[in-house]
Amino acid sequence: MNCKEKLLEVRDIHKVYTKEGVPTKALNGITFDVLDGEFLGIMGASGSGKTTLLNCIATVIKPTSGQVLLSGANVSSFDSEKLAEYRGNKIGYLFQDFALLDNLTGRENILLPLSIHNVDISAAEKKLNDIAGLFGITDVLSKFPAQMSGGQKQRVAAARSLISDPDIILADEPTGALDTKAARLLMEKLCEINHGRGRTILMVTHDPNAASFCSRILFIQDGVIFHELRRKIPTETREEFYARILQVMAQMGGGSANVL
Repeated sequence: MNCKEKLLEVRDIHKVYTKEGVPTKALNGITFDVLDGEFLGIMGASGSGKTTLLNCIATVIKPTSGQVLLSGANVSSFDSEKLAEYRGNKIGYLFQDFALLDNLTGRENILLPLSIHNVDISAAEKKLNDIAGLFGITDVLSKFPAQMSGGQKQRVAAARSLISDPDIILADEPTGALDTKAARLLMEKLCEINHGRGRTILMVTHDPNAASFCSRILFIQDGVIFHELRRKIPTETREEFYARILQVMAQMGGGSANVL
């Protein structure tokens, strides 16, 4: 892994919110790299800053100071045209609540990013068929979100996040609204995309089970990186990595219930 290039660089990110004149530090100098082809997890208690961090990387919000670089380019210096390209093609965003459009079918939801960028329809259909087969959602492409299970909705959302061939997938609590079986299926598919197709994934999660699919985890507490865990591949099983994750979570606040 160490010989791979840095794809994403997060440099000394600070984020301060001010409410009624009182400043609150959500992020207090976060620095880390995501290597090309890595599956990196970010864990922390509610309010630790992990989703704020992901939103800074996605340019949903602007950090108070610091830099985010993708393939060496400083995202914060992008003009509106480059930002649109970054949001539309460079990153894929997978939301906890799916963020599917209710009046569009699964097919239309997945193809939406390509439609916006006027991608040739035959090329778009080829990509759609490939990715729908990978996620096992071919049978729901003609259905509307209201006709799908939670797991199906999230796999459709995952397919949409991948359809533009982004450089990195940002996943915010992707298993948060799923039952155990659907969550495991989604994580297995994301793992397959990471290992089999070399996709880079940065995932925020409160779920140690989901996190155990990652190759490395950063634990955030009070806006700073508290600890880092690396899975010892290929000697360490996912179950052994899961046990080590629980140990760190206990150190962070007296047990997993506190950290979740």
